[in-house]
Amino acid sequence: MRSSVIQAIIFYFILVACASQTTPTGGPQDKIPPVLISSNPKNGQKNFKGKTLELNFDEDVKLKDPKEEILITPSPGKNIKFTSKKNKIIIEPEDDWKDSTTYSITFREGIQDLTEGNPAENLRLAFSTGNEIDSLSINGSVQETFSEKIPEKITVALYQSDTFDIFNHTPIYFTKSDKKGKFSIQNLKAGIYYIYAFNDKNKNLKVESKTEKFGYQAAPIDSQKNSDSLRISLITVDARPLLISSIRHTNKTTRVRFNKSIDSINISGVTKHQAEYILDDQHSEVIFYQAFDLTDSIATRIVAKDSVNQFIDSTFYIKYTTTKMAPESILFKEINYQYSIPTKTLSHTVSFNKPIAKINFDSIYIQLDTAITVSMTPANLSIDSLYHTITLSIKIEPHSDTVKGTKPKKIKPYLRYGKGAFISFEQDSSKRISKDISFPKEEDTGFVTGQITTQEKNYEILLMTSDNRIIQKLINPKEIKFEYLLPLQYRVLIIIDSNANGKWDPGNFYQKIEPEKVILYKSEEGKYTFPIRANWEYGPLMIKF
Repeated sequence: MRSSVIQAIIFYFILVACASQTTPTGGPQDKIPPVLISSNPKNGQKNFKGKTLELNFDEDVKLKDPKEEILITPSPGKNIKFTSKKNKIIIEPEDDWKDSTTYSITFREGIQDLTEGNPAENLRLAFSTGNEIDSLSINGSVQETFSEKIPEKITVALYQSDTFDIFNHTPIYFTKSDKKGKFSIQNLKAGIYYIYAFNDKNKNLKVESKTEKFGYQAAPIDSQKNSDSLRISLITVDARPLLISSIRHTNKTTRVRFNKSIDSINISGVTKHQAEYILDDQHSEVIFYQAFDLTDSIATRIVAKDSVNQFIDSTFYIKYTTTKMAPESILFKEINYQYSIPTKTLSHTVSFNKPIAKINFDSIYIQLDTAITVSMTPANLSIDSLYHTITLSIKIEPHSDTVKGTKPKKIKPYLRYGKGAFISFEQDSSKRISKDISFPKEEDTGFVTGQITTQEKNYEILLMTSDNRIIQKLINPKEIKFEYLLPLQYRVLIIIDSNANGKWDPGNFYQKIEPEKVILYKSEEGKYTFPIRANWEYGPLMIKF
């Protein structure tokens, strides 16, 4: 009896094993993508009157992110049903296809074979619900403005109406860039279009400038003319209208917060004896430190501008409340350090977190060795009270000779801001700050030379480190020579300063002003950075734009 039970159990597991279906293992890997063998409608078909699209392949297929990968223009609406059944793909929009309209479908990587996930290659389908099928196209590429990195899966869209707003409206015609940054919008009607591109992170087909990179061309495009080499550069700029989002009062401060960073401000109605003010690190909040009677309130006018030249003009009151602000010590943070060999100038910039009332210059000095101390004067320090930075600048040569009659102990030179060097608006004092300094030797540096060929009138040539630190800048040169460069990786960036205001401007979509053009120098070897070695020349660079 026991033997019969064991035999029954073994027989059961054999049946289960036989019934289980698994993907065959072994053998060569399937690298052949699925091939479309028929479709309804056919590619290029006119007068299609059905609602459901059906595609048949030479093997079983599956869908991968169809709402993201399968792009239909003009859009038939968001609610599209995608279904896979063995070797068949079915597409059905919620609403009917519009009459007398040419539809173009790009499948990208949305359809793949069942076994290895090979996507159908270069699969497109175009059909018309009318007597004609539109055949014009607009092609080009997208790129980052300040980087050589190629952005992919960037939404590129078209609109025709002058009242269209890329921040609030959704396009009808759109596509996405590929891994090389290239795009193609096909089967267009003859007409005038405007083009823009954006990284549609939330997939709502609207530009969210607070979180999404975007770019546009101000000039219209005629689809009947050659439109095969368009380039759209993506920028990061918050284009929302500038607003005051909150005003908060405490026993020590009044804080005026904006919905984004501001480019400049003008304050009137309050004097420095009544309140000092600074911008926070994000440049989105103006902090007023109060110094007046508790019962007073001061009407203050603030005019602010953002980077896309949007203004706000508002009046508010600086006033005392019983809400206590947590104690805040005065703090400093290093921003930049540099020593210029040709000018023998050392510069050091630090930021502070609240207004400075007094500087004790006797507490600020450079110690070259135990016998030589270099003191500072008011002429050596400059303060930007709005952006809360202090820059120390002094001409000083490296010290190598010993002082006659003495034998000073060699030490590593340092810059010191002694304890109490800075007294804040609230009368608390700074802690000691030390900065080791070094003096590079000319023979340890290299230089870059080059020739500029251009028809542009106003431009800037920037030499930057590979981590985007600006080392030197030249204005409208025909020849370049960047000298005394430490051995590092560098790159050259060119800004076309169209309005000759000495800075890069991000443009304004509503005013049809494009961002100023930025060009990254690329060597003949296709590289965007180059090395500098000690006592060595790199170049000449041949820069043409």
